[in-house]
Amino acid sequence: MNRDERRSFLKAAATAAGSFLAAPAVIRASGAPRRRVKIGQIGTGHAHASGKMDALRKLTDDYEVVGVVESDEELRRKNGDQGVYRGLAWMTEEQLLNTPGLQAVAVETRVPDLIATAQRCVDAGMHLHLDKPAGTSLAAFRRLLDAATAKRLTIQMGYMLRNNPAFQLAFRAAREGWLGTVFETHGVMSFEF
Repeated sequence: MNRDERRSFLKAAATAAGSFLAAPAVIRASGAPRRRVKIGQIGTGHAHASGKMDALRKLTDDYEVVGVVESDEELRRKNGDQGVYRGLAWMTEEQLLNTPGLQAVAVETRVPDLIATAQRCVDAGMHLHLDKPAGTSLAAFRRLLDAATAKRLTIQMGYMLRNNPAFQLAFRAAREGWLGTVFETHGVMSFEF
């Protein structure tokens, strides 16, 4: 990689990172009135459940977390004392889905239960964050998407890296030789079904 290519890569990477980090401040500075999204979480059994709750609780300008549901007593005992869940209302799924003003639900159950839980949320008129993988049945996932589309509900998948601008930039840099010859990458993503 020559000096100009390296400079182009570093400039593009810095611009992408700066834009990503500055976006929330720019939106807040616009002065546009914003309503926080009223959201709850169903399940603590997914590998990303606590990370999702941690993110929601840190984004206090954007989200009002109303509570968490965990029907598995063992998981509730295990996760109930974690810092990210401390102080939250624990409730039944019925209580959560009937919370006045609730707009969205993060579905963070164990993988085999994701789609059935998500379907109940869509049936109740909720937008969703659904973590990956989308259950164990493609046919059931398609039915869920069809139901959400019919009700004009959004399903946000937890797989956020493939189209993330930073990853797209890294892919482009590798493809176009900005980094020289890429001979090795390393990554880890672990989960248990």
